[in-house]
Amino acid sequence: MKQFHLLTNTNLDIMGKKLFFIGISAVAVSASLFALFTRGLNWGVDFRGGTEVRVRFLNDPTVEQVRKDLEALGIGEVDLQRIGKPEDHELLIRIGQGRQTQSEGGLIGSSDVSQKVLAALATPEDRNLAAAGKIDLNQASAGSLEALLATRIEAAKQAGTLPAGSQVEARASAEAVIAARDAAGGLFRSLEEVQRIPTLPPAVQTILKDSTFIGQTSARSVEYVGPSAGRDLIRKATWAVIGSNVFILLYIWVRFRFIWGIAGVVALFHDVIIAMGALALTQKEFTLPVVAALLTIVGYSIADTVVVLDRIRENLRIYRTQDFERVVNASINQTFSRTILTQFTVMLCTTALYLYGGDRMDALSFTLLVGFAAGAYSSVFVASPILVLHQRWWNERRRRKA
Repeated sequence: MKQFHLLTNTNLDIMGKKLFFIGISAVAVSASLFALFTRGLNWGVDFRGGTEVRVRFLNDPTVEQVRKDLEALGIGEVDLQRIGKPEDHELLIRIGQGRQTQSEGGLIGSSDVSQKVLAALATPEDRNLAAAGKIDLNQASAGSLEALLATRIEAAKQAGTLPAGSQVEARASAEAVIAARDAAGGLFRSLEEVQRIPTLPPAVQTILKDSTFIGQTSARSVEYVGPSAGRDLIRKATWAVIGSNVFILLYIWVRFRFIWGIAGVVALFHDVIIAMGALALTQKEFTLPVVAALLTIVGYSIADTVVVLDRIRENLRIYRTQDFERVVNASINQTFSRTILTQFTVMLCTTALYLYGGDRMDALSFTLLVGFAAGAYSSVFVASPILVLHQRWWNERRRRKA
């Protein structure tokens, strides 16, 4: 079977326009650094420290009113972000470091803060029902619901409204309710939905009708990171990115030449800075998965760069008397088809992840998308021109000494 090739036998004068391509990279890196220094990164709770609560509302929330209610609590810096589809009515609420701190500087427990947040979002009607002893089915845990049912079932047996020998299991009923809530997207819209759960015994349905209510909010997830742990993660993430570049420099130095390693690492920093600049510009959340994406970009970019460098080395051995710039240009043209095809397949996967990965994957997939595009560019239009410019400088230096 004949192998498929794209852009075979190309003869593009890439090195003839090397200063133009380096200029494009310089502008992109400068813009990224400007965005980083002026806008900064939108640090996630992993690094900043604090509590992150993902809340779904029964009705579309008024963001400014939610912000006002939460800031009135005085528990820390409030940051709100709409997530998911508009019809989901979901907010991501981040509470930064507050005045109430432990000795190491952290918030007093995620549960304490998240409960205050959910209490502040409750409507006056919900508060009155909760004060009357009823349980909110949109916020109840399986344990609290099981305890309620067990108490009410025992009371019904003692009162004679439920036969003493009735086998009504509180745990199974509580788990069935929670499973039905999860299937409904984490939020019941009416008690009728609960009454339609087929596995619930009539006695349990009666208890739920009398002792519970449907609240306006549901906590989809709660995460907490202490600020000291956040600072430690920032330090480790920084060293992870820097360390990976240093080891790559050493690898290319041993395999090729030192200046080739410098060119490869410059291309890597080019890719990472542009990816981080795009994050700063769009203010997408910088989290631990984003750090993993940056390291993935480093690995992908250097793999593409090594292919080009390896072809340059092979051609230098064959065409010893040829001009260095012409050999580099020919090597790039020879690997151009491979670069385009590899980049195309990777970008297809990354674009699909960005479009359909959901809000949790948004920052990670966006970082990969920008970083892979920058990596494909830098392998050809950054690393190779640096080699040519260095060789020109080295030849000029030798001529002057001679």
